[in-house]
Amino acid sequence: MSRKGPKGGKGPTEALKKEDLVQAVVIADSFKGGFHPITYSVPTALIPVVNTPLLDYTLQCLALSSVQEVVLFCSSHADLIKEHIKQSKWNELTSSMVVTVIVSETCRSLGDAMRDLDAKALIRSDFILVSGDMVGNLNLLPILDYHRKMQKQDMGAVMTMVYKEAGPGHCSRSVEDEAVLAADSSTGRVLAYHKMKTATKKIGIPLETYVDRPRVELRYDLQDTHVAICSAAVPPLFSDNFDFQTRDDFVRGLLMNEEILASTIYWYRLDGAQYSAHVSNWQMYQAVSRDIIYRWVYPFVPDSPFLWDVEPYMFLRHNVYKQKSVTLGKNCFLEEDIVIAENTSVGENSHISHSVIGKNCHIGKNVTICNSYVWDNVTVGDNCHINFTLVGHQSKLGTGVRLSKGCVLCPGVVLPLDTHLEGSILVASSEQNKESLEQDEAYKLEKLADKAYCLHVDQAEYDCEAEGRAQHLCGLWLGTSGLDSKSDSEEDLSASSEMSDHASPVPDDIHLFFSEVMDSLTRGYDDKLHPDNLILEINSSRYAYNVSVREVNYFVVKALLSLPIQAQSADSGLKYVMEFSKMLRDLFPILQNYVRNSDAQDDCLQALEDMAASTDTVCEGLLKLLHLLYDKDILGEDAILKWYNSDDKSSTAAALRKQVAPFIKWLEEADEESDESQSD
Repeated sequence: MSRKGPKGGKGPTEALKKEDLVQAVVIADSFKGGFHPITYSVPTALIPVVNTPLLDYTLQCLALSSVQEVVLFCSSHADLIKEHIKQSKWNELTSSMVVTVIVSETCRSLGDAMRDLDAKALIRSDFILVSGDMVGNLNLLPILDYHRKMQKQDMGAVMTMVYKEAGPGHCSRSVEDEAVLAADSSTGRVLAYHKMKTATKKIGIPLETYVDRPRVELRYDLQDTHVAICSAAVPPLFSDNFDFQTRDDFVRGLLMNEEILASTIYWYRLDGAQYSAHVSNWQMYQAVSRDIIYRWVYPFVPDSPFLWDVEPYMFLRHNVYKQKSVTLGKNCFLEEDIVIAENTSVGENSHISHSVIGKNCHIGKNVTICNSYVWDNVTVGDNCHINFTLVGHQSKLGTGVRLSKGCVLCPGVVLPLDTHLEGSILVASSEQNKESLEQDEAYKLEKLADKAYCLHVDQAEYDCEAEGRAQHLCGLWLGTSGLDSKSDSEEDLSASSEMSDHASPVPDDIHLFFSEVMDSLTRGYDDKLHPDNLILEINSSRYAYNVSVREVNYFVVKALLSLPIQAQSADSGLKYVMEFSKMLRDLFPILQNYVRNSDAQDDCLQALEDMAASTDTVCEGLLKLLHLLYDKDILGEDAILKWYNSDDKSSTAAALRKQVAPFIKWLEEADEESDESQSD
């Protein structure tokens, strides 16, 4: 299958007119300090996630969405960002996307950036606003098309915010972005927006929010992607309102003064096949790294490189990605969920698991690295133990060093032998960070070695700004999210499941199984492999991850239904069904193998319902899908009627059943005619 763009949505020729210039504004600075103190030497946009700078994920996503012009705004480390763009494929004459770097050293917020862009008159029409730390495979053109549709219906529409469903406690939901959204269900217009602070249990929503509106929905199950479609009126609105410093300020200000400013905001929900995340802190760094390794961000996976100068990765069993120039010593053990970049050597008897290792690294003998991130050009001495730790570029660890519980080593740190640290933040030089650190009295330095200074947080300062920058350091314990131990994960899972059906992350084994099924089916269809071989692969994965029979049925059907979406070959319900039917010609024996009794039919129908509830094209084609599977004897009449008459009273279930009601009526009438003919 061809994969020339991100998942889901319309092709560029259908979504926009040819004469329209698709413009994006990328804000390279986060302004929040979520990665301090590493960002004193490395800009947030160039922090490597699975060995690729964040900015490259953002720009590639924009390029795949046919964006023609990018305004890249930065205030700090402008020289590094300019050099990165200069050395990238975006500087080539053949590049379809022009990237212009705008520098403003006095800029301290998104509001300042918007005011500067307004003063320079760089925005000519609707534009895509994203942060330089966005990782996603979403197609932005359908969202831009939706925004323009809203503008035709509402002349005051100035922004469409993009969200993805993720319940409280979801591993990919940032703790910084807890918010409640109130919106008109019929139009998608945002009526109220409340940012939730720690321990907040109640919010107030004005009564007028509900007046004269038949349906208003309150959403606390949304993940903010920090992607927005803006009209050309947005920069002037920032210029006219100097108290608008953040996007939250902008949204709240417009909602509070809609009549005065004559501006409205809408929201857009990504379907389940699309991915977008804002890597603004260490929690999200881990979550997104894990999602990339588990292939949830396809095509942004290590073995499908999108950078022009990167050596290809080999994708091995147990989610191990390794470039060809990597050398492994005798009895070296690579367990699972590992990425190792080019020209890195790993010594004898070393053990690596759940970790990312950069290029040109030297890992000594008898080293253990678990749940950690090692950037480029790092030297790790013999007998070191690294657990839940991040090691920055050019760092060196002496023999016998032990790091755990959230240690972060900024670039260039050199630790002497037998250093043992837990939960410590280290910088390489007191002078290097002196100016930045002196501006924040919460940070105190303690010298450990010539190139190792431990950064402490003053407890009094921390207590008085629990939601501020000090919290980013004190709360850095990497083990509290994403890659934690099994016992902690199980406790979080049971606690969060009480709050929301969406709250708990998918268990690792199921997660991995579905990923492998998707890979097998995608490769099988592309390479025209015999279905029997694919069934063997799926069964092998089932036993490897101890997946139940009914779970296998469900996820195989879900994977088959996901193929046309992943292939970017369907932008309507009719085209989706046509493409699915075409794929089924090759893959039908697989569907037939797993859906062959009443229980399996129930699982198949549940997968259909879940996909239709989360994906617009599947929803539009649901009736034809049911008819297709009925005609092919995959689904029987009794199973379909049982599903249709089930006790699920949710609004989504009711809407789906209403949609397929004509097919159900036809089934029942055909059954009656059959009974009459038999009686005659």
